[in-house]
Amino acid sequence: MAIRKQSDIHDKIISDIPDNNAGLVSAKDVRDNMVDIVDSINNIVASGDTDGVYPFTRNVRAKQKDGAYGEFIAESGITFANGVSSATQIYPYPGAGGIEHDKLANLSVGDDHLQYLPIDGTRSMEGPLAMDSLASSWIGSSGDPEFGLRFTHYDHLPMQQVNVGSGTQFHFNNDGSRISTGKGTAKAWINFDGSGTVEYMPVVRSSYNIDSLEHIDIGKYKLTFTSGTFLDNYYVAIGNSNSTTAAGSQEDFDLNTVGLVMRQGDDLSTLRTLTYVCRNDNGEYVDSEMNDLVVFGHGSGTAPATGVIGTTGVISSVPAP
Repeated sequence: MAIRKQSDIHDKIISDIPDNNAGLVSAKDVRDNMVDIVDSINNIVASGDTDGVYPFTRNVRAKQKDGAYGEFIAESGITFANGVSSATQIYPYPGAGGIEHDKLANLSVGDDHLQYLPIDGTRSMEGPLAMDSLASSWIGSSGDPEFGLRFTHYDHLPMQQVNVGSGTQFHFNNDGSRISTGKGTAKAWINFDGSGTVEYMPVVRSSYNIDSLEHIDIGKYKLTFTSGTFLDNYYVAIGNSNSTTAAGSQEDFDLNTVGLVMRQGDDLSTLRTLTYVCRNDNGEYVDSEMNDLVVFGHGSGTAPATGVIGTTGVISSVPAP
């Protein structure tokens, strides 16, 4: 017997088994056609139009038999009717452990993973984020430890350390202490020698946010602040001087007055400046060996405090004795 097409089997049955009772149909004619049907049934079903004219309307199962598993082998892929027609699945499902994250689609749709932060910033992080104490655990745009934040927790101490860049550290203890604002920090300071040992040239020993120091005259100086140090010229300046040209012992000090008065500049056309003037107890201007200046104020871009209003008390007359 042979595997035949459906049309060939159909024609052969009509030919071998005529529609009469003349006794011309033998058992062999019936048997041969039945064997052809059995041999050809798989091909007939497989090659039929099961997608359109003859679709499967019930479940299809590959059942285990005699210890072996039946399998569906789709050599040309699988297409789902409710999917995209061009997105035919031609590779096997890799399993949950074999899917690469960057190959998934629709990752920005929905918000199913609360342990993640949406890239559009629509939801804040829920719960704390732990950071380990390794030197490489920095938070920053570049990943460079010179720029960014690093948090360090000490299990054996009631203290945490915050690094800002590579050179700045803050330590926080479990005692309720806090840094409420940076406005209480000096925005500029300087220590200089103005004794004029080299053609009245002042010598700056240390400074912060000072652009330049100019010797105007004996006991008179003009300090220029770095651009952006102050919001305006209403900062608080505190100066001190020893009013003598020596500073080798604790007695090298004369009574004096340091005046910090003239304030000019706007950080636009000119930098902000401050005059530093020192006079001794005799009213003489003095180029001193030891001079200090500390300045507090609102930095550029900060918001000054509001709501503080000056008041006046009642002035009563006091009778002459």
